[in-house]
Amino acid sequence: MTWTLGQLRTFVAVAELGSMTRAADHLGYSVGAVSQHIAALRKVVDSELFVRRGRGLILAEAGRTLLPRARNILAAQKQAEMAMLGRDFRSEAIVTLGVFGSASMTALPQVVHRLAQRHPHIEVRAREINVESMSAAVIDGVIDLGIGINYPAVPLPPMRGLSWEAVAKEDFGIVVPTGRPRPGETELAEADWILPPAEELFGRAMRLATSALGINAKETHIVTDTAVALALAGTGLGLTLATPIMMSLSGPDVDLHPVAEAGGREIIVLTSPDPSDPVSAVAAVIAEVFV
Repeated sequence: MTWTLGQLRTFVAVAELGSMTRAADHLGYSVGAVSQHIAALRKVVDSELFVRRGRGLILAEAGRTLLPRARNILAAQKQAEMAMLGRDFRSEAIVTLGVFGSASMTALPQVVHRLAQRHPHIEVRAREINVESMSAAVIDGVIDLGIGINYPAVPLPPMRGLSWEAVAKEDFGIVVPTGRPRPGETELAEADWILPPAEELFGRAMRLATSALGINAKETHIVTDTAVALALAGTGLGLTLATPIMMSLSGPDVDLHPVAEAGGREIIVLTSPDPSDPVSAVAAVIAEVFV
């Protein structure tokens, strides 16, 4: 097989960004050039590398096989450049970590800092992934591992090609404007509520949590983004539920009143069943950060 580093670099960018347009912007190429690179690489491997899902692209089976190896080839090329420049370096491993909003705010800076101290040869590249899609991103090889969520009330089903471990547990609490006391049962039942869409895992877990409080929540505002839901709660437009880690996305205008009876969630680390040593090292550091 004969491919070029440019083709592999383009392939990795499309795989990680899910779009030829976004890959072109990232690499400074035209969309036509990206398309030509992918077409040439597809001809070399004699297999489809991507399949279309909605408006984006996801890896086909051949693409999932090629992605980690393409990353290794590009890392080796970078090491060769460093050697020719006479720089000191250790064998470098690139690990792509899937993150979502509150996990990014809470864990990512500490993970990168600790890895730099303990494993300077491991480079972590974060990629924001919708938490609902984190499992599929690991299975499809888009990321090497991901920080995800499991709700004991709506547990993740076993999935082939996926392994996960809980690294933290936290309870839901009621979010109210700063200084306001914890709402009583009558106020909870009569209040407007800010909830995620019911078709999302988070939405189902939130509705079970409000039911555990003994109320049938009035779903006034349906909001996907946690930061937006917290901001709306701060203006007094309604109540919502959150956890301490979720509150990292809030401003100073809201308070969290713990309610253990509402249940909670687990922060989990998702990997393949047989992760590489660098991936395992990153997973171990993530577990430490959330302790």
